Amino acid sequence: MTTSDRSDVDLPSSPLAAVDLEFERMALETGAFTYGLGGTSVREKLLQVIANDVCRVHLGLAFRMHVMAAKMHGIPYADLLALLRFVAPYAGYPAAADALERLGALGAELGFDTAAEPEPERDPAEPDPALRSTDDWMAGFLASRTGRSWSEERLSLRERIIVAITTDLGMQTLGEPFHEHVRLATRLGLNDAEIRDVVRFTAELGSARAVAALAELDLALEA
Repeated sequence: MTTSDRSDVDLPSSPLAAVDLEFERMALETGAFTYGLGGTSVREKLLQVIANDVCRVHLGLAFRMHVMAAKMHGIPYADLLALLRFVAPYAGYPAAADALERLGALGAELGFDTAAEPEPERDPAEPDPALRSTDDWMAGFLASRTGRSWSEERLSLRERIIVAITTDLGMQTLGEPFHEHVRLATRLGLNDAEIRDVVRFTAELGSARAVAALAELDLALEA
């Protein structure tokens, strides 16, 4: 079912209709606003919603529908696994592990090709500069774990920074980590309008959080 004339992105809505037709209508109207934003692709938006689900431990109906949408739009199962691995240090490894278990069940239910693909040996990437600590042990932990996370090459560098910004909103780390991710997004080639649409899209994930993040984004872009 298509959201509305404001967006031609096809998204699943029948699970909502089975519970409440009016809520389905609300969801489609909301999706018309957010999926109609031009600064990011549909794939990037779907990576955002799934990353937010992990951060906020939304692993029920919303997660199922977002994974359904990912399949509809051709996102491979292996890329979703890479997304959960990438998000783990930001959302927390227990939350990512719970999402991994849920994704495994949904992969079988929804007919994904879940055959294990060999993962190449990879060298850690540069650690995320947004997460720093003056504690030596924590600094080493962050360098190791975020370097591992940023080596997930099934996600493009652009996708990785979009997801990292989304985790800032999901985990409400809107201080220096968010500002550093905005600076990194600029270095990776995203322009101000694209970064703004990354944040605007999260309005459907929590309007007050998105309002606060847009105010913080103004500060980050002016710095």
